[in-house]
Amino acid sequence: AVSGTCLISFDRNRYSVSARVVRRAVQVRAYADRIVVRCDGEVVADHPRFFGRDRTIYDPWHYLPVLATKPGALRNGAPFQGWELPPALARLRRKLGVGDDADRRFVRVLAAVLDDGLEAVEAAVREALL
Repeated sequence: AVSGTCLISFDRNRYSVSARVVRRAVQVRAYADRIVVRCDGEVVADHPRFFGRDRTIYDPWHYLPVLATKPGALRNGAPFQGWELPPALARLRRKLGVGDDADRRFVRVLAAVLDDGLEAVEAAVREALL
């Protein structure tokens, strides 16, 4: 089952899954090079497999629904440390600056990815920054 922190354990490591399936049972498929997690037949996580121990592997995109209610996690949350954003979004993040208000505004833009997809949001941000 997925923990309240959007993680599953497999082979002594923890992997993030989509926040939509918190506390639900999932199926984990391990391949030589990756871990695929499914819930009700839908892929909710796909990570490169890590063969060490006691490591947590995050995909920050899994936590977008959490950011909508806790925008401060963008600065302090473990999944977002060192997050490599697409170029247009990274530029917008720098332009907005730091602080609670900047985080809230940027999270509103990121929330659009859930509805419209990353490519559309990135294109819109790129155009807006021209």
